[in-house]
Amino acid sequence: MWGRLANGGLSRLQTSHLGTQMLMKRLELSPAPASAKATEIYNYFVKWERSLANEVAQLNRL
Repeated sequence: MWGRLANGGLSRLQTSHLGTQMLMKRLELSPAPASAKATEIYNYFVKWERSLANEVAQLNRL
């Protein structure tokens, strides 16, 4: 799942959370390998899970 998100799936996430929007844009422009992006996405959602209930609910559908 995290690999799919790192390879463009994150752009389909519907969010009004500014931090998540910034992460999405930064990763979109980043030349980092997909594995590094996937790790960063995972760590972000683990850290902010309580604040991102709507976004976490969408993850399995992306």
